[in-house]
Amino acid sequence: MIKEISIIGMGFTGSSLGLALKQYLPDVIITGIDKGSVLIRARNIGALDKGCIYEEIEQGLKDADLVIFAATIRTVEELLPKVSKAVKKNAIVTDTCNTKTEIASLAQTLFVDKASFIGGHPVIGYKRGGIEQADPLLFVNVTYVLTPVGRSNQGAVSALENVVGSIGATAIIMSPGEHDNLNCVLNHMLQLMAIAQVNTMISGLDTEKDETSVALAGERFKQFAEALLTPSYFWGEIFESNRSILEKNVDRFVEYLKKLSREVGSGEFDEKYKKAREFVRKVPVATKGFNSTLFDIYVSIEDETGAIAKLTSLIASKAFNIRDIGIVKIKEGETAVLRIAFSNQSTASKAGSFLIKNGYNCRTQYDYEEFCI
Repeated sequence: MIKEISIIGMGFTGSSLGLALKQYLPDVIITGIDKGSVLIRARNIGALDKGCIYEEIEQGLKDADLVIFAATIRTVEELLPKVSKAVKKNAIVTDTCNTKTEIASLAQTLFVDKASFIGGHPVIGYKRGGIEQADPLLFVNVTYVLTPVGRSNQGAVSALENVVGSIGATAIIMSPGEHDNLNCVLNHMLQLMAIAQVNTMISGLDTEKDETSVALAGERFKQFAEALLTPSYFWGEIFESNRSILEKNVDRFVEYLKKLSREVGSGEFDEKYKKAREFVRKVPVATKGFNSTLFDIYVSIEDETGAIAKLTSLIASKAFNIRDIGIVKIKEGETAVLRIAFSNQSTASKAGSFLIKNGYNCRTQYDYEEFCI
């Protein structure tokens, strides 16, 4: 039974974990490990019960049933040898890093006849914010990948699955290599393509016409390149740790792109376009991670005070349980589009029909592309 949890790294993710665990597992004691100044801020928002500075990390680990690294890949690799020696033999150690293979290889050499190491990746994307913006609901409806190392204790895997489930996430289990390959194709490649595309465009522009180019770029271009706003240090570490898989996928993509460009205007190009479009249409817009069980409707509302509250109250009056909600598009002072997610297709359809009867303009996730303002 997990009674004490130590979180190494009390930044935004670590503090969000602390808040979530305190909210959903109130009897568990949370120890935060970080610099003194960080621990004070994390304690002020209620994300930990006890604090321990890095220099005394062994003290913060000795009673932990579960240790969670909420730190960078390089920090995990630097501290893992010390952690493996300090934790109890029956403890569970996990991380929250974006890549898994490098850390798994190191852990496999360190955790022999010792505590269980199980890699972890909550697929929350890159969230901007400091400790004070930490959110206990950050992990709700999120895919949380677990990557057991070697002959991981099944009891330990089950215990970690339970913790993940308690904070609202859905655990899926796969190997470190499978995770890194999927994450590369679904995530890392998109970031790299955005960087390459924007810089290719910039290199071919007349600098005196930059303002014209920006004006012509429009929303579609901005949405594609938005990931570039993520700090480079965040991606540099990820790309470096997943370099071999990334290079293979880049080579494969370049060859396919060349072939596709030669097929433009042909029947083969049209077939590949249709195939790609059909696949994308199957992916729910609200996907949080590698998969999702949420079903969305899109509702147009006036951009005025109380409009969202009025809408959600109307939905609640019929006991339709909203699982997730967010603003998709907005024209200030005119119209906004809300994405409202439900746990199943039936509820989403009934809620949509109900709102239409009450005068709202609704669309499903499948015909959203025709629903724009």
